[in-house]
Amino acid sequence: MSVNVRFLASNQEVAFTGPLRPASEAELDEAERCLREAAASVTGRLYVNLRRVPLMNHRAFRRLGRVLLEILDARPDLTAQLVISSAVPWAARRGAALAARSPRLTVEPYDRDFYPGQGVIENDHLLPVLRAQTRVIWSHEQKMLALHGLEEGMAVADICCGIGDFALLLRGAFHPGRLVAVDHARPFLEYARAVAREFGIADIEYVYGDATSLYLEDAQFDFVISRLALQIFDRPQQILGELYRICKPGGRVYITNELMRHIYAWPRSERVAWAYTLIPEMAAKLGMDVNFGPKAHAALKDFGFQDVRMDRIEVTNLNTDIEDFAAVAAGWRDYVTQDVASATAQPPETVAALQDALDSFLRAVESPKGFASWPIYVASGTRPLDPVTP
Repeated sequence: MSVNVRFLASNQEVAFTGPLRPASEAELDEAERCLREAAASVTGRLYVNLRRVPLMNHRAFRRLGRVLLEILDARPDLTAQLVISSAVPWAARRGAALAARSPRLTVEPYDRDFYPGQGVIENDHLLPVLRAQTRVIWSHEQKMLALHGLEEGMAVADICCGIGDFALLLRGAFHPGRLVAVDHARPFLEYARAVAREFGIADIEYVYGDATSLYLEDAQFDFVISRLALQIFDRPQQILGELYRICKPGGRVYITNELMRHIYAWPRSERVAWAYTLIPEMAAKLGMDVNFGPKAHAALKDFGFQDVRMDRIEVTNLNTDIEDFAAVAAGWRDYVTQDVASATAQPPETVAALQDALDSFLRAVESPKGFASWPIYVASGTRPLDPVTP
């Protein structure tokens, strides 16, 4: 059993990390001791944090549940909360069964509100749009990845991998020694795994997980990627912390994000500019910052990354496949005027104006005399080497 148990006094929290699958009761003695000592030292509420326990057998759950109920029976002044992750299949079901046995025990999914726009983003009808988007960006990004330090044979993590098509392209172009792709959207991962099976690809590890609390060991990867992701979460610093943690000292973290208010099209540039000023305001109501792109440089530096590099990909209808770019423009038009508009309760007249403006962007993409551009900011930084201990 390789679980780590520690008491965080400032949080009144007993935190478990790693698989909890003891072969004997004796292996749980240390965990019980820590739990009882923690309970004896706190008042009010005790937190038992299981969100980073990916596996737990019946013996462990039964023992910890019994100990927790005994503690609550002996301490009428105390309440307890189990903190779990919905990314772990066993957690919600077993937690609810245990909570039913005591009115002073509650279960809180850590990632229930993982990010406010989660339900808007994680829709399987976006799959065709996302596929076209990857094709559009990849034609520019492949060279950018090499400039930012990605080399063949590296151990690579693709965090917030979406539908997994980028991981497939990366695998073919860079032949990583290991490739792990993580996402929190089940429809996207199901699609990614199905495509991998269809193509006979078995060396990409697709993992369901919370990007702010990854089930990956420290310092495992030479190159850690998170594309167009920090901008749709309301906790980008927590994600950066996890990207830093799983990156090897000397390895690089690579992120891309948009500056949506600088999306441009001609003709009708003023109308298009109005739409791409309003859309970030709508997205902000869902916890997203779709203008995060230029902020990435400071975010990496503030987190302690070294050798920070910043570049910009300019996707235009003059340097990109028109059919793919048009598919992206049409798909996001429908997504904004339907899903995002509904989620942010936009009035009908605003939706109609958005439809008109985004139609104008699409026409600019398709027109032989039109011009349309979509800026994507690329930033990467090196995790510092650990200090040498004499």
